[in-house]
Amino acid sequence: MGKPRILLALFALCVILEPCYSYGQYRSLRRMFQGLKASMPSEADPGKPLFLTPYLKAGEVEKARELSLVGPLPGANVKSYSGYLTVNETHNSNLFFWFFPAQVQPESAPVLLWLQGGPGGTSMFGLFVEHGPYVVNQNLTLAVRKFPWTSKYSMLYIDNPVGTGFSFTDEKGYARNEDDVGRDLYSALIQFFQIFYEYQKNDFYATGESYAGKYVPAIGYYIHIHNPAAKIKLNFKGVAIGDGLCDPEVMLGGYAEFMYQSGLVDEKQKQYVQQQTALGVIYIQKKKWIEAFDVFDSLLNGDRTSYSSFYQNVTGCTNYFNFLQCQEPPDQEYFGKFLSLPEVRKAIHVGNLTFHDGSEVEKHLLEDVMKTIKPWLAVLMDNYRVRSFALQGDILVSASL
Repeated sequence: MGKPRILLALFALCVILEPCYSYGQYRSLRRMFQGLKASMPSEADPGKPLFLTPYLKAGEVEKARELSLVGPLPGANVKSYSGYLTVNETHNSNLFFWFFPAQVQPESAPVLLWLQGGPGGTSMFGLFVEHGPYVVNQNLTLAVRKFPWTSKYSMLYIDNPVGTGFSFTDEKGYARNEDDVGRDLYSALIQFFQIFYEYQKNDFYATGESYAGKYVPAIGYYIHIHNPAAKIKLNFKGVAIGDGLCDPEVMLGGYAEFMYQSGLVDEKQKQYVQQQTALGVIYIQKKKWIEAFDVFDSLLNGDRTSYSSFYQNVTGCTNYFNFLQCQEPPDQEYFGKFLSLPEVRKAIHVGNLTFHDGSEVEKHLLEDVMKTIKPWLAVLMDNYRVRSFALQGDILVSASL
């Protein structure tokens, strides 16, 4: 396949082969992990977490690679690597990654970084529910996905930012803006490509969905600024964003008409949405970020409210990622239970560490949610390949269509 067609093929896989999954997981990702902790029965052995940065600093690259090889998993098994990369020693900030070399010609296949949305959504959702090589069965065993992205691309899944999923930090290490996100991801990528050095020459793309509409431009822009003078250079070619939350001001303006034309609200309810979103735009223009978020939240998410969101009240549905499915499909929750199995934790080198639901990540990024990422995205559009797409069923971020 010629290089100009790489991103086109990538999204053909996403849109055509996996049409049944909604994009842009937000609150539901955290909801399905509420109460999921790392504690295990005393007779079970979840192993110990694997921190690779010390081996890298000691020059023991080959040992780091060997130790990161994922062990046997229940059901199907595909060769992969996982572990922790320390991105801030002062605050004990560590990002968890799970890497799958391409099934065909990994020596030349592009490497894709995948970042989930949220903020605070684990990239394990993308791995197990959307496009990774595995599907989790109801009996918590693995089956092989028919058309995974790993068939042609090497996939690097990272729980981002710190405090998401298996990634962790102390209180002062949480990201508070996209500069923090880009800095930590860049540190992780430099370490990753030192350990898996044979992939440094391969084309590299940053990809993601929903709130990763900010994460992806953040890491892309950070690479753009730092790559020219870096000792370890990334062969950065571009970004791909699905249903991206990039410019909330524009997004808010489309909600009323989108919901009305989709048959989700009547004319009177449409007027209410117009009034609320107009207020949200005013708050954004005045840089009242929390107030703007609260408007957005009360309409759709209900994260910070003690009552149901407007969307849930008028539709009776909790799934705003695909309005054709009123409730989230139950099979999207299987992977959470799978990741709690001690034999799985041992195999992927996370030990008895907590799997975080992302609520702390959202709290620390609250003032970031309603800010735009357009200036950084514009730089990327001028210098690299950029692919952006949206699916009409996603209420949260498809309104601008």
